[in-house]
Amino acid sequence: MRILIVDDEPIILGGLVKVIGGAAPVGAEIREAGDAFEALQIMKEYMPDVTVTDLHMPEKNGFEMMEEAKENGLCERFIILTGHDDFEYARRALRYGVVDYLLKPVDKEEVARLLSQVNRNLPSLDSTDCPPHAKRILAYTRLNYMNDLSLDHLAELMHLHPNYISSLFKKVTGDTFVNYLNTTRIKEAQKLLSLHRDLPVGEIGRRVGYENKHYFNKVFKKYTGSTPGAYREDH
Repeated sequence: MRILIVDDEPIILGGLVKVIGGAAPVGAEIREAGDAFEALQIMKEYMPDVTVTDLHMPEKNGFEMMEEAKENGLCERFIILTGHDDFEYARRALRYGVVDYLLKPVDKEEVARLLSQVNRNLPSLDSTDCPPHAKRILAYTRLNYMNDLSLDHLAELMHLHPNYISSLFKKVTGDTFVNYLNTTRIKEAQKLLSLHRDLPVGEIGRRVGYENKHYFNKVFKKYTGSTPGAYREDH
């Protein structure tokens, strides 16, 4: 179970990490973020099962963070932190897929109850039909297609077997992981070739995940029928 805790007050954040860490299910992993921007960045790599967050944060508040996270498939479950005088504010948050809310100061037993509830609702790792896993894997792939991705990397990140991820990809997308990744990269390369006509082809290849220019040309031609240079001339 992956838990992300977000609060812009360092002392409060430290206290939350301690309380939630003591109340979380055995084996839970915990990360922390000092604002919404840092939280969203961490989510791209960490893909938390649940995010515990304050709502009052500067520049980007908790509502905006939750909305962006859900739109990009970074996190589906949230527990919000609120004071007694923010009850209506907390009710509004229920529209964002909030599991529940915690009143400050946080009670350890209440935290344990909510996290246990979330943990029970998480999909089993040996499930043969597991859309939440698929959503997380696809979201991670879309956000990190330009990096060095592999089934082994995804398996380690998601705590799943590479063969399971491979079969899940095929079931959900109708394609293999490699084809899905290459298709995503080549589509992005096509956009860059059209929008940035002065950018060297090799640099475009690097930006979408291909360090070797010749390999990029080979893959691009395989998926589009033309070289990157010819594509740029035609578009």
